[in-house]
Amino acid sequence: MSLIPYRRSLATLALASSAVALIAFAGCQKSSSTGMNFKHNRDGTGTPVATFGGDSITVEELKERFAEMSPFARARYQTVQERKNYVEGLVRFELLAQEAAARGLQNDPEVIETAKKVMVQRLIQKELDEKPTPISDAEVAEYYEKHKSDYVKPEMVRMSHLFIAADPKSPDYAAKKKKAEELLAKARALQPLDYAGFGQLVTENSDDAKTKPLKGDMRYLSNEELTAQYGSEVAAAAKTLTQVGQVSDLVVTPKGFHILKLQGRQAALNLGVDQVKTQIQSRLLYERRQENFNKFVDSLKQKAGYTLNDAVLAKMEIDMKAPAKDAKGPPPGYIPPVAGPPVR
Repeated sequence: MSLIPYRRSLATLALASSAVALIAFAGCQKSSSTGMNFKHNRDGTGTPVATFGGDSITVEELKERFAEMSPFARARYQTVQERKNYVEGLVRFELLAQEAAARGLQNDPEVIETAKKVMVQRLIQKELDEKPTPISDAEVAEYYEKHKSDYVKPEMVRMSHLFIAADPKSPDYAAKKKKAEELLAKARALQPLDYAGFGQLVTENSDDAKTKPLKGDMRYLSNEELTAQYGSEVAAAAKTLTQVGQVSDLVVTPKGFHILKLQGRQAALNLGVDQVKTQIQSRLLYERRQENFNKFVDSLKQKAGYTLNDAVLAKMEIDMKAPAKDAKGPPPGYIPPVAGPPVR
């Protein structure tokens, strides 16, 4: 057998398996009033090209199938023999599905679980994805105003920082300044991108309790934030740093001496609501879908009279050290809880 026909046969079997699963599931639900029809030619109309087991493939269907193909693929079926091959491929699929149902495979646990999972996927698609949930301009504007800091930001700078506390009136001020100057020389002797080396200097010498555990990392701060937290001298020195890895001059402030090393900059952001409208709509649609999903599941729980015994669950013991057992059947379908929008 050549490789291409072998691959085609595998694909055909895979498709057949899906069809068998759905047909078998229908078979095990005979007592329900769903009225599911798994015949290929469901309404029995059209001009038959091939008939089998009370079913058929019609001219009308084939025309539709060929029309759905690209012109390149469609060119293959210009001969009667190729059309016949295509029809027989469809028939093989349907005959396998019919035989599976005739053999009672509807009772196979894997078939049932597979069918249930496919049906759940389709239900969620119909209930949530096929129902329009438009987002109004007013909703977009409201979201934009609540989260404006995400779209309008000043320029921000990220630096590593070594601080030597020193009071100008203290007798040891000159010694502290000398120490700071020596540390500055060591910092400038490092390679520009050697943040680990700079971090080591911070760990061994810095007096800033906030940034010392972070090896001097100040995170991203705006000019306003730098001024408020460290003083105007530090904010002014930050502006002189233009290259990543560059080390500042010794920055003298009333509280002591600072050595700064540039990590990066973020340009100012000033996006109007119209510029981010599509982004916000997508965000709100996602949140609405999650909300609708939770409401839908809650309604199904209420309809089914769902109850949960917390006390019984609490008494269950799970042996964390026991080896895993061989599975007795297919794993059940599982959909994790759908969380609300992330906390900002």
